Amino acid sequence: MEKETLVKILRQKDDMLKRLYLEKEKLNYYASTDVMTQVLNRRSGLELLGKEFDLSKINGKNLVVCFVDVDRLKKINDAFGHEEGDKVLISVAKILREIIRKTDFVIRMGGDEFLVVFPQITMKEVNKAWYRVCRMIEEVNINNDNYNLSLSYGFYEYSKEIQKEMSINDLIKKADAEMYKRKLKFQKH
Repeated sequence: MEKETLVKILRQKDDMLKRLYLEKEKLNYYASTDVMTQVLNRRSGLELLGKEFDLSKINGKNLVVCFVDVDRLKKINDAFGHEEGDKVLISVAKILREIIRKTDFVIRMGGDEFLVVFPQITMKEVNKAWYRVCRMIEEVNINNDNYNLSLSYGFYEYSKEIQKEMSINDLIKKADAEMYKRKLKFQKH
């Protein structure tokens, strides 16, 4: 076989391998990401939370989770259409992604619910970031005459010293319970 032919075959092989690698990366992205909101889907997000939870248990660092529910999304869908409801979900996901550190992540749990995971951090530090979420929601509402966007949310801070026998489900349930307390307060007003 001539040298030129061999070089041509090797280049074609390299090009094909690059295309396959890019295709694999794209498939991994779509398999782990909620396509509409561009945050982790439930399956891959909970898998990553499991890894971070195990790390917290090993290294003794705190882990904070925040369960988020978009208030009145059904009313927005009914009054303005599902396209507007989708825009609300996309907007909320974008706000949540913008306030987090590179080590934090957002999971779309389903429907109008998200889980924000803050590894190796204390609640005091998370409160600073969450203040920015509240400010960004206010800005969205200033520019919206149709409805006020609001979120119900609940935090739970895992600390190895306090909770030795806790599961990921327990962690999520505690954050969810805190969110419902806030939601009930919101509905009373």
